[in-house]
Amino acid sequence: MKELLLLISFLFLPTWANASDVHYRVLHVVDGDTFDATDGNIKFRVRIAGMDAPEYKQAFGKSATIELKNLIEGKDVVIQPVERGLDKYDRVLGQVLSDGKDVSLLMIQGGFAFYYRPRCRDYPDDKQLYQYDPRPYVQAEATARAAHLIVWSQGTGLLPCQFRKENPH
Repeated sequence: MKELLLLISFLFLPTWANASDVHYRVLHVVDGDTFDATDGNIKFRVRIAGMDAPEYKQAFGKSATIELKNLIEGKDVVIQPVERGLDKYDRVLGQVLSDGKDVSLLMIQGGFAFYYRPRCRDYPDDKQLYQYDPRPYVQAEATARAAHLIVWSQGTGLLPCQFRKENPH
């Protein structure tokens, strides 16, 4: 119910309100691509769009979580909703900006995350499933891979979507 109220507030911002004017406080980083936030009244969970960080029990999952904490925990962020604003787990789904910088891009550039792949397929496969332009994230991943950063330090990294398929809850 709280997520529904938040979604409604995202979708029906007054037309004079710029999305960059609405800030939310990051309360707690859950893992490398998920965090809890508040608008001051309602606490809600956010899944960051554009990236897919290693799962916590996956190689580099703890590193991704620590890096996301360093980037956003305790800070104010801007959340720009993607798609219908909620993912299949009723988390707010959005692109997240911290100090005007795209958090997904920072995580991917640093080698702490992969670009998000719908259905675990490389871009441009299923490109109609993206509700944003994934090309900056794809390029950032290629650069991090070439530099052998973090998730790419041991050769080809296991994609989180592959890990989830091999290790269902």
